[in-house]
Amino acid sequence: MESANILENRLRSKHFGVVGVGNVLKGDDGAGPAVVEQLQREEAPFPVVDAAEVPENYAGWVEKQRLDAVVFVDAVIMGAKPGEWRVIRLEDLMHSASNTHRLSLHFTIRYLSEIWRGDAIVLGIEPKTLALGEALSSEVSAAVQEIAHVLLSISGHSSNEKT
Repeated sequence: MESANILENRLRSKHFGVVGVGNVLKGDDGAGPAVVEQLQREEAPFPVVDAAEVPENYAGWVEKQRLDAVVFVDAVIMGAKPGEWRVIRLEDLMHSASNTHRLSLHFTIRYLSEIWRGDAIVLGIEPKTLALGEALSSEVSAAVQEIAHVLLSISGHSSNEKT
């Protein structure tokens, strides 16, 4: 998968962390927090945090962790199949029909670039539903498992659970 290769190339030999962005009460918008939860269950050897809908509150966290790179995982409407995920350029994030926190994520990364010299990566997952009270769709649940597996593989960590 192309996005897995991009992640591998950008994260190889780097101290990286993961920030999950989204609202767990709105269906697939909870994809970012679900990735963080999965990584915590599998005892990821890198720092992870659930930023919920306020990624701007975690810019300082990224800097304090002394990370070389950070992966922001968020549901992003890209016109792809539900559950498809890819690395998104910051410029493209502003032009997508993304969810409610696209502006705060965009400005969080812009602010980070002023205070931190690392590599900020946006990983978008195409949602199927953003309805209030819905659970993650099966397509996005599968993507959550795949992304967690890819990130753990890049870090050299073997999974404690089968994905």
